[in-house]
Amino acid sequence: MRLSEDRIKEAILDTDLEIRQRAIRFFAKSFSTDTSVMPLVIKAVETFGREDAYHLIGLSRDLPQTADTIDWIIDELNNSQSDQYENYTYNLSMVLAKADAALLLPNESAILESPHFLPGLRASFSERLQMLSWDEAACWRELEAFCEEGKDKQYINDVNLGYANHIVEALSRCGDECEEKIHNVLKQKIEDYHHNPMKWLEPLMVRLAGEMQLDSTVPMLVAKLVEDGGDLLNEECAEALSRIGTLTVINAVSEIYTKSPHYFRLYAIEPLENIHSDLAVETCLKLLRQEKDTGIRVNLAFALLSHFSLKGIEEARQLLLGRTLDSESRGLRNCLVETCTIMGERFLEYDEWRAIQRTEKEEHRRRIEEIGDDPVGLMQFALEKLKQDSPSPDQPKLNPPVMLSNKQRVGRNAPCPCGSGKKFKKCCINKSSGNPLLN
Repeated sequence: MRLSEDRIKEAILDTDLEIRQRAIRFFAKSFSTDTSVMPLVIKAVETFGREDAYHLIGLSRDLPQTADTIDWIIDELNNSQSDQYENYTYNLSMVLAKADAALLLPNESAILESPHFLPGLRASFSERLQMLSWDEAACWRELEAFCEEGKDKQYINDVNLGYANHIVEALSRCGDECEEKIHNVLKQKIEDYHHNPMKWLEPLMVRLAGEMQLDSTVPMLVAKLVEDGGDLLNEECAEALSRIGTLTVINAVSEIYTKSPHYFRLYAIEPLENIHSDLAVETCLKLLRQEKDTGIRVNLAFALLSHFSLKGIEEARQLLLGRTLDSESRGLRNCLVETCTIMGERFLEYDEWRAIQRTEKEEHRRRIEEIGDDPVGLMQFALEKLKQDSPSPDQPKLNPPVMLSNKQRVGRNAPCPCGSGKKFKKCCINKSSGNPLLN
């Protein structure tokens, strides 16, 4: 049995910030089309204040907006006091940057004139709205030109991938006419990406398949993930499968999971976590019981708990009992406590683990406040947290964080540099516009 979505929505108004975040994440990560969720986020902000509201707003980027929620965000960006709250106006701006372009068009001037709309987003924001008038032919011409121009570029930062993603979004509005072209690209097995525009066209077609929710592309996306075309392609495949969101995806992943390499199993957990269904629960249970790798077992337990299923509680608990907890396991313990809090369920160690969780969070909050905006202090704290972990012999050791060059970024599945014990994608990836470690 899985908790109903109505019960999960109630948790968006819980008095505990972590519980509110967890409930919002349930809808955002599954690319929910439920337009009643964002109004609850707004109500939570107005009820509990804006001091920590950036957490909730940052998680809302993938929630569907309405004319009313757009109006509220614009009002917040016009409020003279909004910029006094940490990252609040930044995340409000980012929600608008990802909202339905058709909803934004009537408000273009109002948004661009808002004093707290992020200046760095203005050009790309207008560019995205201009693409509403592009037809299919114009989109393909521009996308192919982009890929041709970037065929000798090696790093993501060397190209304007955000611009290409806007073209993909525009193409997704063109309907089924694109499906055959997407198939033609995804059927290809690329042997050499050197001097090849396919290094960009391939992941962009994966993204387009996800944006259009093309169930017909599922076998090709799974095959691409097996081929391991690199982080960008793998992440686009995992997200596209989550966006497509059908039982076909779960069955396709399940069919080849046990005989696939480690990297495939790691990325394939993402759609199993985000496609909320009874089949996903049963699949996670089956794979967890077969999996030998400790780290992946923890990730599968996370996926199980994401569905708010009774069947996941005892599985996660058993995975935690009798072991020294590293950062991933502490994250799982916290997730288990949050899951049971929202569901109204309890297990033997619940009160003890919840008390430990609160103590750790308070200590973490205190240290972060002491460090402030000092990036060196932040890195030292992260190293301290990593040194506290004692991975079991079958667990890969976590690499200590390093200062990032302009060609490097923290991986979505890597430990967050803030030292929270969560994956970067589950923690600070949506937090900060100013910290070079988190951008």
